Amino acid sequence: MIKNKNNNKICCHYSAFGRWKQFVKGNVFVTEYSKKITAVPDSIAVLPLIVYKKDSRGFKSEAVEHPCYQVLNLEPNEDMTRYVFMKTMATSVLLTGNAYAYIERDSRSQVQQLVYIPTDQVDIVFVPDGNGISRKRYRVNGFSSLVEPKDMIHILNFTYDGIKGVSTITHAAQTIGIATAGEEHTAEFLQGGGAVTGTLKVEGARLSKDQKDEIYNVWNSRTNPISGNRNGLVILEHNMTYTPIAVSPKDSQLLESRAFEVIEIARFFSVNPVKLFDLSKSSYATVEATQLQYLTDTALAIITKFEQEIQRKVFLSSEQNTYVAEFDTSVILRTDK
Repeated sequence: MIKNKNNNKICCHYSAFGRWKQFVKGNVFVTEYSKKITAVPDSIAVLPLIVYKKDSRGFKSEAVEHPCYQVLNLEPNEDMTRYVFMKTMATSVLLTGNAYAYIERDSRSQVQQLVYIPTDQVDIVFVPDGNGISRKRYRVNGFSSLVEPKDMIHILNFTYDGIKGVSTITHAAQTIGIATAGEEHTAEFLQGGGAVTGTLKVEGARLSKDQKDEIYNVWNSRTNPISGNRNGLVILEHNMTYTPIAVSPKDSQLLESRAFEVIEIARFFSVNPVKLFDLSKSSYATVEATQLQYLTDTALAIITKFEQEIQRKVFLSSEQNTYVAEFDTSVILRTDK
């Protein structure tokens, strides 16, 4: 538990990912989406975040002596490492559209900690200043006063108004919903032993209720994967004919649709399908180039958001032209060396 300068308690362990359950039903979830949720945050979290000092000629050197060096690159707060903090922030951006971290400062306004705050604990409000101009402030649950923007790291996913971010899953809901339905259908089909429903036609005299019930019981006991035998054998009399009525996975193009879902979800997040382990149209050269493409098309946008937000709020005004915080993106390309 951490307290800010106003003696307000801040909990760092609150789950920020409640919206994930919207796309989880029982034990079924969209594997491509879950891979995306971990792939991007992981790739951001592994990057060292280095504070550099620029000299008069523009050359940069690591500023190990700066108070923010350890905070940004090692321990943003007493409960999280840099990896955990960055992964939590990046995941929150993807799931909720926003990520918040309260900047705790000392008496000299130097940063002491960056405390992650779950999205549903923060509201954005506008209050008039002395001149009647509306100014943005953050209302945080448990805080006795509003937080000024300079004391709050706020990373937006993409936005319509520049004030609050919008979650990608809001726009991808239909595609993810279809993918979830496909996963459920697959799970149900496999749970049923790969069998399809059908009708049993009996030639001759009309069966009595007792005869029908007996056939139902025998069939269920020998073919039900839960209460009976998954691979059971049923003997049909000479006057019985079984006709399947359910659409088979082949006829419903189940495999083809699941492959298309990978591409659709990857498209929403600007991720090459190879990063989601869809290697159907890849070669060694494709996989090798994917890392560079991933950096430029996917990771760089999120990296830039973090760098610019940290640059304008973590450093003092007098330090803005001297110090800069940048991710070391060479880590992403390390396996290509």
